[in-house]
Amino acid sequence: MKFLATFALILSMTACVSGGSQPGDKTNLTFGAVKQNIVKGQTSQTEVIQLLGSPNITSKNKNGQEVWTYSRTGSTSEQSSTAGGFIFIGGSKAVDTTSVSTFDLIITFNDGDVVEDYSIVTSKF
Repeated sequence: MKFLATFALILSMTACVSGGSQPGDKTNLTFGAVKQNIVKGQTSQTEVIQLLGSPNITSKNKNGQEVWTYSRTGSTSEQSSTAGGFIFIGGSKAVDTTSVSTFDLIITFNDGDVVEDYSIVTSKF
């Protein structure tokens, strides 16, 4: 009987679990790291690679300049459930919520392989 009462008490409480992941090993790919370390007209491709690693995408724009794109996607999941009453009387409800955030850095290099310009695009949904 004591076990049943404990079990019913546990079921009546709300549980919340959250976790997240950010695929990729580009831990320096943050707004702060970019603003602090990448300087237009000064930072070379070698320095960008040392800071951020290899880009996800390399291309050339319509002017023939090299463009590197770094992307990071992360997700956070939250799961909560509630249950009321005793196991024989009550019911339970579960809610799953997931949010996804993206961080994209697009760097344009001049002919001397130095950062000419960059832009950061972020989103969360």
